[in-house]
Amino acid sequence: MLWEQEAADSLGLEWTTMLVRPTGVSGSGSRVLREIDLASPGYDTRTWVGFRRRFYALLSSLDPTPDVLLLRHNVHDPFQARLVASQRNVVTVHHTIEDAEIAAFGGRVMPVKRALERRFGASSVRRAAGIAALTPEILEHELSRCSGRRPPTFIYPNGCRVEDAVPPDHRSSTRMAFVATEFAPWQGLEGLLDRLSASTADVALDVVGSLSADQERRCALDSRVRVHGLLDQEALRDVLASATIGIAALRADGKGLTQALLPTHRHRY
Repeated sequence: MLWEQEAADSLGLEWTTMLVRPTGVSGSGSRVLREIDLASPGYDTRTWVGFRRRFYALLSSLDPTPDVLLLRHNVHDPFQARLVASQRNVVTVHHTIEDAEIAAFGGRVMPVKRALERRFGASSVRRAAGIAALTPEILEHELSRCSGRRPPTFIYPNGCRVEDAVPPDHRSSTRMAFVATEFAPWQGLEGLLDRLSASTADVALDVVGSLSADQERRCALDSRVRVHGLLDQEALRDVLASATIGIAALRADGKGLTQALLPTHRHRY
């Protein structure tokens, strides 16, 4: 998001990138960051509702009112649907086929989330001033939810600052790097570990990101796998400097996708 703002600045655009989070949540991006105080600590239903009420109130009160408000689509969110219905400047931004992603997470509440997304998510898309999507496939899915209406549409791909994207090169032996904030079911870590365990190849695998207890256990079974956890940018660059193969953290079929535009140039090469 910082790169997006810097790109707009370099082009002289009147553009403001905003990252909104509850106060006290770790992360970066101070130039674009806004925080919302919440009375309830932790993550529960009251916190979820309270944050969204304050978040959409913030968007509704922006001064001056933006000509276009690009809003990353929040799944199964009735508060977003209300904002889109009340303002005529919202373009929803979609990085996935939402119904398939919810199904991939599974769990007892999955059917409820899917039902809510089909109601409130579809309502947001139908009433939006426009739709932006990562790929043509995702865009066609969102248009299928518009009940015959065809708003303005845009393909809004991933991007990067090229000068920040290439790490130093310290490669020697075959070494793979798999990087993600956390390894969700559709990102393919389990499948990679299955194939690695079935192979005797002289390779190494660096896994960077937050793992579940079961994922940590599986990684520990193979001495060729090294787990790093979450790393800052400098430490990540050190890991990537030795990597000969970078693995993009998305198994597209796990999210019902046949097209993907992976940000492999951000941290992998």
